[in-house]
Amino acid sequence: MKIKKDVLQLAALVLASLLLIAFSPQAKEGARHGLEMAWNIIIPGLLPLLIIFNLISKSEAGILIQNLLAPVTEKIFRLPRAAGAAIIFGLTGGYPAGAVLTESLYDNSDIDSETAKRLLRFNVNGGAAFIISAVGTIILKNESAGLILFASTTFSALLIAFFSSFHYNRIADSHAGYSALPLAEALNASTESALRSVMNISACIILFSALGEIIQYPAELSPIIEITGGIADNYSIFPLPVLAFLLAFAGLCIHFQLFSIIKKIGMSYFDFFLWRIIHALLSAALCLLLTKLFPGAAQVFSNLSNSTAAPYSVNFALSALMIFGCAVLVLDIDGKRKKC
Repeated sequence: MKIKKDVLQLAALVLASLLLIAFSPQAKEGARHGLEMAWNIIIPGLLPLLIIFNLISKSEAGILIQNLLAPVTEKIFRLPRAAGAAIIFGLTGGYPAGAVLTESLYDNSDIDSETAKRLLRFNVNGGAAFIISAVGTIILKNESAGLILFASTTFSALLIAFFSSFHYNRIADSHAGYSALPLAEALNASTESALRSVMNISACIILFSALGEIIQYPAELSPIIEITGGIADNYSIFPLPVLAFLLAFAGLCIHFQLFSIIKKIGMSYFDFFLWRIIHALLSAALCLLLTKLFPGAAQVFSNLSNSTAAPYSVNFALSALMIFGCAVLVLDIDGKRKKC
């Protein structure tokens, strides 16, 4: 089985190499487009935030945040208080901030493997800057739509964290948090970690953009492959709840960027993929509810896409049923995993 898997991987990589060589002009054009996205969106939007988030998490400044968040982190999510800063910054900072901060906590032995897995099941989010500013204001030209998308994806992640906590013992009151570094040392470590993460993201975007220019997969699949360019180039064909689904799923390009972290903490990709689907379904259901509560945003967005009208006819009952079903699935999956 292992040999067959290795052969398939080698065949896929050789095929990709041959495509890049045989269709060099198209590959260069796609790579140039990916580089523009990385240069204009990813690097200026994510790098400064990642440096600050890492700095707070690694320095003594983060102790105040983890203590403030301790009642929620320990009592509601039943997670160590050291995970508090990683959760808040991961959900608001954008991919892959949550995973990078989780990796940092794991590397410093501030959390164990099981806790790191729990965090990666929900702490992968587009963040405020990307979803509200880039997607909402710049791409959709509708800040209200961006707010709805951000609220949908963020609250659904918190629901997963809450319901999955039922299968874990309540964390006792403790002042044990993560190990803090002196500010200068934390700044150096944070800068190096953030730069490495952003470079990995940019490289993946460039590679997927180059291959996408050659393969020309359907527009509907584009955000599944690479979320940034997929939404930027094809947003008009997707209803708002579908955009929420896509943003929560995050795209295979993001998944590939996190492979090393997933492997390091001992998490299977199937486990990670399954929770991406659950998060995506919950986000779509919540987005449907929010567009009913705030029809103005949906109406403005519908002017950009002719395909947005039908999904908004879905009623509250169906959306609530989808949310309830996802919650039951979360409890069932965690329950079966704990019995194993």
